[in-house]
Amino acid sequence: MFEAPILDPVRFTTLEEVVEGRVPVRDLERLQSVLHSTGGEIRYRVSGSQTPEGHPALSLHVEGALDLTCQRCMAGMPFDLAVDSRIVMFKDEEALPDLEEEVEGTDAIVQPEKLNIAELVEDEVLLSLPLVPSHPDGACRADGETEAALAKEHPFASLQKLKQST
Repeated sequence: MFEAPILDPVRFTTLEEVVEGRVPVRDLERLQSVLHSTGGEIRYRVSGSQTPEGHPALSLHVEGALDLTCQRCMAGMPFDLAVDSRIVMFKDEEALPDLEEEVEGTDAIVQPEKLNIAELVEDEVLLSLPLVPSHPDGACRADGETEAALAKEHPFASLQKLKQST
Protein backbone atom coordinates (compact mmCIF):
# COMPACT_ATOMS: atom_id res chain seq x y z
CA MET A 1 0.00 0.00 0.00
CA PHE A 2 1.31 3.43 -0.84
CA GLU A 3 1.81 6.15 1.74
CA ALA A 4 -1.01 8.69 1.93
CA PRO A 5 -2.49 10.59 4.84
CA ILE A 6 -5.11 9.20 7.18
CA LEU A 7 -7.44 12.05 8.06
CA ASP A 8 -10.34 12.98 10.31
CA PRO A 9 -13.25 13.07 7.80
CA VAL A 10 -15.27 15.67 9.74
CA ARG A 11 -12.36 18.09 10.02
CA PHE A 12 -11.27 17.46 6.40
CA THR A 13 -14.73 18.19 5.00
CA THR A 14 -15.58 21.06 7.37
CA LEU A 15 -12.36 22.90 6.53
CA GLU A 16 -12.79 22.01 2.84
CA GLU A 17 -9.25 20.69 2.69
CA VAL A 18 -7.60 19.19 -0.39
CA VAL A 19 -5.12 16.34 -0.68
CA GLU A 20 -3.25 15.70 -3.94
CA GLY A 21 -0.62 13.18 -4.80
CA ARG A 22 0.89 10.63 -7.13
CA VAL A 23 1.36 6.95 -6.59
CA PRO A 24 3.34 4.44 -8.67
CA VAL A 25 1.04 1.77 -10.11
CA ARG A 26 3.28 -0.92 -8.63
CA ASP A 27 2.27 0.29 -5.13
CA LEU A 28 -1.44 -0.47 -5.68
CA GLU A 29 -1.34 -4.00 -4.23
CA ARG A 30 -4.98 -5.00 -4.82
CA LEU A 31 -4.64 -4.03 -8.49
CA GLN A 32 -1.74 -6.36 -9.29
CA SER A 33 -3.86 -9.33 -10.41
CA VAL A 34 -5.35 -7.45 -13.40
CA LEU A 35 -2.19 -5.66 -14.52
CA HIS A 36 0.00 -6.77 -17.38
CA SER A 37 2.81 -4.48 -16.24
CA THR A 38 3.24 -2.18 -13.26
CA GLY A 39 4.73 0.85 -14.98
CA GLY A 40 3.28 4.32 -14.74
CA GLU A 41 1.62 6.32 -12.01
CA ILE A 42 -1.79 7.39 -10.79
CA ARG A 43 -2.54 11.02 -9.91
CA TYR A 44 -5.27 11.81 -7.39
CA ARG A 45 -7.03 14.77 -5.83
CA VAL A 46 -9.45 14.46 -2.92
CA SER A 47 -11.32 17.54 -1.73
CA GLY A 48 -13.71 17.89 1.18
CA SER A 49 -16.91 19.90 1.35
CA GLN A 50 -20.36 19.94 2.92
CA THR A 51 -23.65 19.22 1.15
CA PRO A 52 -26.42 21.85 1.41
CA GLU A 53 -27.98 19.56 4.05
CA GLY A 54 -24.75 19.67 6.10
CA HIS A 55 -23.42 16.18 5.34
CA PRO A 56 -19.66 15.74 4.88
CA ALA A 57 -18.78 15.09 1.23
CA LEU A 58 -15.72 14.13 -0.77
CA SER A 59 -14.93 14.83 -4.40
CA LEU A 60 -12.35 12.54 -5.99
CA HIS A 61 -10.46 12.85 -9.22
CA VAL A 62 -8.16 9.98 -10.16
CA GLU A 63 -6.32 9.67 -13.48
CA GLY A 64 -3.49 7.77 -15.07
CA ALA A 65 -2.65 5.07 -17.57
CA LEU A 66 -2.74 1.38 -16.74
CA ASP A 67 -1.55 -1.66 -18.65
CA LEU A 68 -4.25 -4.26 -18.03
CA THR A 69 -4.17 -7.90 -19.09
CA CYS A 70 -6.63 -8.70 -21.88
CA GLN A 71 -8.60 -11.74 -20.73
CA ARG A 72 -8.94 -13.06 -24.28
CA CYS A 73 -5.33 -13.05 -25.48
CA MET A 74 -3.51 -12.42 -22.15
CA ALA A 75 -1.48 -9.60 -23.77
CA GLY A 76 -1.12 -6.07 -22.47
CA MET A 77 -3.93 -3.63 -23.07
CA PRO A 78 -3.69 0.12 -22.45
CA PHE A 79 -6.43 1.58 -20.26
CA ASP A 80 -6.83 5.30 -19.66
CA LEU A 81 -8.07 5.88 -16.15
CA ALA A 82 -10.18 8.98 -15.52
CA VAL A 83 -12.48 8.90 -12.50
CA ASP A 84 -14.53 11.72 -11.05
CA SER A 85 -16.74 10.71 -8.17
CA ARG A 86 -18.55 12.20 -5.22
CA ILE A 87 -19.12 10.53 -1.87
CA VAL A 88 -21.52 11.80 0.78
CA MET A 89 -20.99 10.51 4.31
CA PHE A 90 -23.74 9.82 6.85
CA LYS A 91 -23.38 9.25 10.61
CA ASP A 92 -24.89 5.74 10.62
CA GLU A 93 -26.71 3.20 8.44
CA GLU A 94 -30.14 4.47 9.46
CA ALA A 95 -29.28 7.91 8.06
CA LEU A 96 -28.28 6.51 4.64
CA PRO A 97 -30.77 7.43 1.91
CA ASP A 98 -32.86 4.71 0.27
CA LEU A 99 -31.58 3.57 -3.11
CA GLU A 100 -34.44 5.39 -4.84
CA GLU A 101 -33.45 8.64 -3.11
CA GLU A 102 -29.75 8.52 -4.01
CA VAL A 103 -28.51 11.11 -6.46
CA GLU A 104 -27.03 9.59 -9.61
CA GLY A 105 -23.25 9.92 -9.68
CA THR A 106 -23.05 10.25 -5.89
CA ASP A 107 -22.24 7.41 -3.51
CA ALA A 108 -23.53 7.36 0.06
CA ILE A 109 -21.45 5.70 2.80
CA VAL A 110 -21.36 5.55 6.57
CA GLN A 111 -18.81 8.08 7.82
CA PRO A 112 -15.61 6.30 8.86
CA GLU A 113 -13.72 7.27 12.01
CA LYS A 114 -10.61 7.88 9.93
CA LEU A 115 -10.36 8.61 6.23
CA ASN A 116 -7.62 6.50 4.66
CA ILE A 117 -6.77 8.29 1.42
CA ALA A 118 -4.68 5.36 0.09
CA GLU A 119 -7.60 2.92 0.43
CA LEU A 120 -10.05 5.44 -0.99
CA VAL A 121 -7.94 6.03 -4.10
CA GLU A 122 -7.28 2.33 -4.66
CA ASP A 123 -11.00 1.56 -4.23
CA GLU A 124 -11.89 4.15 -6.88
CA VAL A 125 -9.34 2.71 -9.30
CA LEU A 126 -10.67 -0.83 -8.79
CA LEU A 127 -14.29 0.27 -9.21
CA SER A 128 -13.48 2.00 -12.50
CA LEU A 129 -11.94 -1.06 -14.17
CA PRO A 130 -13.87 -3.15 -16.69
CA LEU A 131 -15.17 -6.43 -15.26
CA VAL A 132 -13.42 -8.40 -18.00
CA PRO A 133 -10.67 -6.36 -19.64
CA SER A 134 -10.40 -7.16 -23.34
CA HIS A 135 -9.28 -5.49 -26.52
CA PRO A 136 -11.99 -4.11 -28.82
CA ASP A 137 -13.31 -6.52 -31.47
CA GLY A 138 -10.78 -6.95 -34.26
CA ALA A 139 -7.90 -5.56 -32.19
CA CYS A 140 -7.27 -8.62 -30.06
CA ARG A 141 -4.50 -11.06 -30.86
CA ALA A 142 -6.93 -13.88 -30.01
CA ASP A 143 -9.15 -12.79 -32.95
CA GLY A 144 -6.28 -13.34 -35.39
CA GLU A 145 -5.36 -16.70 -33.88
CA THR A 146 -8.95 -17.92 -34.22
CA GLU A 147 -9.15 -16.86 -37.86
CA ALA A 148 -5.76 -18.43 -38.61
CA ALA A 149 -6.82 -21.66 -36.92
CA LEU A 150 -10.02 -21.79 -38.97
CA ALA A 151 -8.16 -21.09 -42.21
CA LYS A 152 -5.57 -23.76 -41.49
CA GLU A 153 -6.16 -26.99 -43.41
CA HIS A 154 -7.48 -29.86 -41.36
CA PRO A 155 -4.67 -32.39 -40.66
CA PHE A 156 -6.63 -35.27 -42.24
CA ALA A 157 -7.75 -33.34 -45.31
CA SER A 158 -5.17 -35.07 -47.52
CA LEU A 159 -6.43 -38.49 -46.42
CA GLN A 160 -9.98 -37.42 -47.27
CA LYS A 161 -8.84 -36.39 -50.75
CA LEU A 162 -7.03 -39.69 -51.22
CA LYS A 163 -10.09 -41.62 -50.11
CA GLN A 164 -12.34 -39.71 -52.52
CA SER A 165 -10.00 -40.27 -55.49
CA THR A 166 -10.13 -44.08 -55.21
